[in-house]
Amino acid sequence: MSTKEYAHNVGTFIGKGGVEIFFQSWCVPKPKAVVVIAHGLGEHSGRYENILEKMKGKGVSFFAPDHRGHGRSGGKRGHVMSFMEYVFDLKLLVDFIRDDHEKIPLFLLGHSMGGVIALKYAFTYQEDIDGLIISSAGLVPVLEVPKWKESLGRFFSRRMPGLTMPSGLPPEAISRDDAVVKAYKDDPLVHDKVSSRWFTEFTNSGQECLDRAGELKVPMLLFHGTEDGLVHPRGTEQIYEGASSRDKELYLFDGLYHETMNELPEDRERVLNVVSGWILKRIAPRRAVSKGAKGKGAQKAAPKKSSSAAAKGKKQAPKKVKKSTSKSTAKKSSGKK
Repeated sequence: MSTKEYAHNVGTFIGKGGVEIFFQSWCVPKPKAVVVIAHGLGEHSGRYENILEKMKGKGVSFFAPDHRGHGRSGGKRGHVMSFMEYVFDLKLLVDFIRDDHEKIPLFLLGHSMGGVIALKYAFTYQEDIDGLIISSAGLVPVLEVPKWKESLGRFFSRRMPGLTMPSGLPPEAISRDDAVVKAYKDDPLVHDKVSSRWFTEFTNSGQECLDRAGELKVPMLLFHGTEDGLVHPRGTEQIYEGASSRDKELYLFDGLYHETMNELPEDRERVLNVVSGWILKRIAPRRAVSKGAKGKGAQKAAPKKSSSAAAKGKKQAPKKVKKSTSKSTAKKSSGKK
């Protein structure tokens, strides 16, 4: 796969607590929009070539960090003392991006754990972004954790927060494409570690997102595979139902696994068509401005300038339900009260 139409750069910046955060960018001349990607647990920023390839020639630039404890960033593998550490790191990157791209829409795309990070970012810095794209949000685990195990995890979270253990997530659950699964298993930047504090922070953050969904006012695209064996689609549905956004869409793709954008070629193309189409529709000049949080334009706004980051490197409305042509169940808000 080639992404040569982008200018690819890498860099680092210092995140909260002095942790060095690695990031990548794939930029186009005079971009019409920027998408920031927050990846999932155990993976890294280099696994999103499918959406980059799909958006080639569309005038959109991409930025993606490796979260602390992941990929080429510093920090203990799979460990944070607070999920807000991820959010604060992301804030530094967004501010850095805004220094050069202050007058174009910026969308935040979060997958799985990254979906939780993206939602928490929106609760804290909603005025920074022009839209949320949430892929297979890690809000409701498919396998319920036994009460004794949860209690033990919370005990160690208090007493030995950095104690790490295997996540236990089966790679075969990410996609029905054997090539994707093999590449994931062979990837030296992928890990399967989580700490006891990460476990409690992940659990608490997922519930917080569900409880605070009504605070979301920015345009939102949410999608999930119905056969996701890692996190349940109902968490994504709950965010969609609870969000106050007048512009929101939900797609449930029948039979797809956790990484819908990395599914079998025909299926992934359907998902990518939805994602790319949603982005392009919201950066079209004819779109009217609708107000989001704190007076922020939710669709085609003049973004507010953010403060400079210490970075280095390259620089409910009634709804209708229908069947989409991608064999997914699509729900869209009408934008009417």
